[in-house]
Amino acid sequence: MWKKVQQFYIHISEHLPDYCDMISNRGERYAKAGLANGYLRSRTLFSKENKSGLVSFGNAENFLMQDVLLEYVRTKAAPALDNASLTYDEGPFGPERLRAAMAKLLNTYFHPVRPVSADHILFTSGVTSLNSIVALTLTDPGDGILLGQPIYGAFNGDLQVPSGCQLIYTPFHEDDPFSEQAVSRYEKTFLEARDQNGVPIRALLICNPHNPLGRCYPRKTLEALMQFCQKYQVHLTSDEIYGLSVYDDFSSGFVSVLSIDPVPLGVDPSLIHVLYGMSKDFAAAGLRLGCLISQNQRLMQAALSISRFHWPSHVSISIATTILDDHEFIKVFLRDSRALLRSHSDFAVRALEEAGIPYSPGANAGLFLWIDLSKCLDINIANTQDEWVAETQLSKQLQTAGVEMSSGQAYHNEAPGWFRVIFSMEMDTLKEGLSRLVTIYLIFNQH
Repeated sequence: MWKKVQQFYIHISEHLPDYCDMISNRGERYAKAGLANGYLRSRTLFSKENKSGLVSFGNAENFLMQDVLLEYVRTKAAPALDNASLTYDEGPFGPERLRAAMAKLLNTYFHPVRPVSADHILFTSGVTSLNSIVALTLTDPGDGILLGQPIYGAFNGDLQVPSGCQLIYTPFHEDDPFSEQAVSRYEKTFLEARDQNGVPIRALLICNPHNPLGRCYPRKTLEALMQFCQKYQVHLTSDEIYGLSVYDDFSSGFVSVLSIDPVPLGVDPSLIHVLYGMSKDFAAAGLRLGCLISQNQRLMQAALSISRFHWPSHVSISIATTILDDHEFIKVFLRDSRALLRSHSDFAVRALEEAGIPYSPGANAGLFLWIDLSKCLDINIANTQDEWVAETQLSKQLQTAGVEMSSGQAYHNEAPGWFRVIFSMEMDTLKEGLSRLVTIYLIFNQH
């Protein structure tokens, strides 16, 4: 039997050009995108049992609270599972009880100017799915979505690949990307795309709190962005998946776009949309649950149809509903999560400062810091080839030293040499990863 399988694969490889023609252009686009490549790599991670393993600062997950949540799932959520959890139940977009529970959470913590109801919410299998749905419903192939720099790197795969839209990135140069002045930078990029390149911009997408800068947008900036979108009839989508992972309110607390009344600003409420989910704030990326919050009925109708292809598990739905209905648990969980995030962020900052590693200041939310390793770039490679090639080489050297991080190029940073460090992990792992990072930084900068 195994010999026949081997012969089949040999036959495939010998006639690969013929078989490649058997899929559509759309299929070829997905095949070339390699969106699953990062999950297919074989690697051994650092642990108490394997001190030589790779420390991955790659995926932004709140590992600090997973044991707490897992214990709650075992003792509280699992016993609540019933026969409905094994059925299609109310359909692919989340049952009314789950949507009502999420509405309660949003009304309590996001302070919407108008109460969110279950009818304003649609669930899918994660915010990744929602990104593709938003792109499919708001753009046609060739249309543009406006973003700032840097920005979450996976938006390319989430938005562009499924819809065929273009991602138009805005540089801020010396301007603070969270200031009201940054809006003029967005407008400049918008007009260049429209008037010089013929690209109609249909939406502006922001991360609030920001990924990877870890900062929150001030109210005045959000109001200015809303008015910019109204001026050009552009949708504003705010990814607020880290909204309850704000661990330091002193510099700038989280302000949801839901808490801003668009009407006095002259902004159409149907242009404003929010994405949220269970992955970050609730340390539950494995549940694969994200939700779209919008009062745009046509958008919601389109998303409802597409949600059939992004159906979340009803086992996950049951677990999430139990969690969201337990308001006292949420209160304690979020309090403890913020305390741990603060202490781990402080530890990482101290390690960076002691080593002289620069980082983007002002971070008070999320699970990461944005650090500057540009002094480690190979000057010869930068001069003879390109600074971004030098960044790729540095990323490989970091991997060899046992540290994995997302790079500036992947996050469309304006300058090469920046990387994202995750601090929301067990202290032993964090210490080891930072120790390796500091060691290689000092080696590169010993002269």
